[in-house]
Amino acid sequence: MQAKAQIISERNESYTGKRGRVEQTILSCLDVDGSHPFINTFDFVFNEDEAKQHSGKLVGKTVQLGIISFEPAFGGRLRAKGQIVNVGGNAPARAA
Repeated sequence: MQAKAQIISERNESYTGKRGRVEQTILSCLDVDGSHPFINTFDFVFNEDEAKQHSGKLVGKTVQLGIISFEPAFGGRLRAKGQIVNVGGNAPARAA
């Protein structure tokens, strides 16, 4: 599935998993689809290559995400996995 989203924030998250310490970069995203957007924001997990290329540069920008899965995360918040397909400019204005 592809989704166009505005990046609201970027944060680093770390925890101890079964195989040791796990560190991830998480993007908080707002769906900017004009006709059928998600009501809530969702998180997107950077992979290592994307983190090196885009880390710290996406807040406030619109990106096209290729999402392969949604999973519930802490507190029931949706967490998407996939890849960044395209990076655009500022998000278009949303209709009220």
